[in-house]
Amino acid sequence: MRNRIYTQENIISFIKETLEDFTHIVDSKYITKSEFTKFNKFFKNLLRQTKKKKNPYYYPGNPNSKEFEYTYPAFHTYEDAKCIGRYIVLKTENVPDLNLKEIYKQFPLLIENHELLISLKPNVKPGRRPKDLEKDYEAERIRKAALEDKATCGICHSYWELVDYHGKQNIIADHGFNIAFGYRNGTCFGARFKSWEKSPESKIEYVKQILKPTLKEVLNSKPSQATVDALIKMVERYKVNMDNYYKLPHDVRYDTKPPEDPEYLLPGQQRGYNLSNIKNVNLSLITEVWHEYKSRLENEIARFEKQINQWVLQPTPKERINNDRSTERCTRAY
Repeated sequence: MRNRIYTQENIISFIKETLEDFTHIVDSKYITKSEFTKFNKFFKNLLRQTKKKKNPYYYPGNPNSKEFEYTYPAFHTYEDAKCIGRYIVLKTENVPDLNLKEIYKQFPLLIENHELLISLKPNVKPGRRPKDLEKDYEAERIRKAALEDKATCGICHSYWELVDYHGKQNIIADHGFNIAFGYRNGTCFGARFKSWEKSPESKIEYVKQILKPTLKEVLNSKPSQATVDALIKMVERYKVNMDNYYKLPHDVRYDTKPPEDPEYLLPGQQRGYNLSNIKNVNLSLITEVWHEYKSRLENEIARFEKQINQWVLQPTPKERINNDRSTERCTRAY
């Protein structure tokens, strides 16, 4: 995630999880092409040494141009096709308490595991992993959540720590934020509420405080011809500004921020409908964009309200595993 700051403990945890997945693949005696590619990137990037090299694009007259570039080890499990995984450059700007020597000491078999992976290359299979050889990731997530005493956020439905905060007990810890320029930006709405297993309150409040007020604003901002006229003027200004931007000398343009793309921005949106490449901005188009966004909000409200109506009290992962163990002990006693 962009601007995210990690800890040494985070990185070690990510490596452990990835090696557990690798062990599952080795034990299953079956590996797909995408799995081989993913783990090959993981080992190669984690074992990569920090290097300094000359920047071929260095421009002495540009104060932002650096004469040398550095390559660093990285935690790399990002899969382009699936858009999942992580890519974290292992340097102190991203991991302030980074200790690479300790990481390599804690995982002494990285080179051997990479060699093992390479030896499996002749056995790589095309396509997806067979269902009967898939790892039960949900069971694994529940097990780990239980060990760490985590429960489900009612908004993002991921597992997060349970904490005591300002007199509230066993509430979901803050999560979903970025750290940049010395401050924290944004938090998931579900933080500081009871977990979804114990209460539907986070969803109730989200519908009440966010979704319905946003929908009301959207309904009140249905586009008219005046809206379209204003957007057309915005696009025209953008084209003039872009022409002026490209007339700047190259070295000046390098340090100058280009004009922002014109957008049709509706209430509740951080990014609007981009108009920079639209040749004919008209009422029909803008109304269609407005209607699609309005429908998505209405559908989201309906989905949340259905989940609220169907909510039932459930055990947290830790409680579930403890209950299973108690049942197992009772069964053995009989």
